[in-house]
Amino acid sequence: MRGLSRAFAAVFLASVAVNSPVMADGGFSGKSSPLCLVPVQNGLPIKKDLYQAFRMISKVVVVPGLDRPIIFPRNRGGVWTIDDTGSFVPFGGDFPNHYGDEYASDTSNGDVIGVSDKLGVFRLRRGEKEFQRIYAADGKPFVRPFSAVYVARFGGTVISDNSGLYLLKSSGEVENLPWDKSVAAGGPGRVFGLPELNLLLFTDYGHAYLRDDSGKITVFDEGFNGIQAARVTAKKEIFIQPTSNDNFTVPWPPTDPTRLPAHQGTSTYENFEGITVYVGDIVAIHGRKVSIDLPFRTDYPPPMEFPVGDILVKPAENGIYTLNSEDKWDFVDRSGEMAVRRSPPNAFHLPAENKALLINGSQGLHMLVLKTDERAAGCLK
Repeated sequence: MRGLSRAFAAVFLASVAVNSPVMADGGFSGKSSPLCLVPVQNGLPIKKDLYQAFRMISKVVVVPGLDRPIIFPRNRGGVWTIDDTGSFVPFGGDFPNHYGDEYASDTSNGDVIGVSDKLGVFRLRRGEKEFQRIYAADGKPFVRPFSAVYVARFGGTVISDNSGLYLLKSSGEVENLPWDKSVAAGGPGRVFGLPELNLLLFTDYGHAYLRDDSGKITVFDEGFNGIQAARVTAKKEIFIQPTSNDNFTVPWPPTDPTRLPAHQGTSTYENFEGITVYVGDIVAIHGRKVSIDLPFRTDYPPPMEFPVGDILVKPAENGIYTLNSEDKWDFVDRSGEMAVRRSPPNAFHLPAENKALLINGSQGLHMLVLKTDERAAGCLK
């Protein structure tokens, strides 16, 4: 089974699971989870959502330093958030408001930087509630800013633009960063930070490049479909989550200088959050080794860590489960109501300050919180 692609295996096992018990090995504890579901105020679908809850959320962006999520719905338009009262409300303010916009956190001063290829560069100061545009996409200097990552060793945010590569300093000043077009003629593309290796990773038009701090550019890969995420592992390897196909890790420096680094990668079942999953079987959770069947033996959607305590959350097609200290699955009360036609409810990360996960299921928006949380008084009973 491990030779199957993850996407095919997940679909295959999901089809088998429909007529299978939840867990054949007794992995269900029969106990209630320490988490519960609190309805989000204004969290029911409206006419603009076609009265379908799944249309309320198509993407949730969590930016470190920003205590509210940035939520893009499918149909109703605008940008939304969960405010400090637990309500689903418009985000408000003049700021990047397109699905593909990117954000970066300046950890030196708490600013959040947003880039929009149509609108320009925006900033939200620590403690403020709204973004302000600080540079328009008018060629002075930005033409089409579309990707950003904060780089502490540079003292600012690196921004990719159609016209080149820039550094937005924490002071607000902008300077050009060298980009060698003789190696990468197409421009910088989307940028990812690899601070442990003092590298930046860029991907654009089927090519990927690594840039060191001296400005030297190395071809990392070519002829592929893109990269969703990248980071450095504990072994100082480069972890890549592609747009398609399996995740993989690449040794750095590469062992064979005559081959493209990405072609020397090794497939991994680890996801970006560091949870390793074989099809239907967790084998590592942030270094803690376990071997246990997943509910309904499917790895999609992947399990995710709850932001408080050592709790793992797994949405399944009949509800939501949490893994307890005995490596058994507890069931979240009334979470079966969230499933839609044997489809798992969607779970999204929220900022750490929220101490919750956001759930989008058949009954609208809910937050998954600890039963000891003061918000638990409003939990579904």
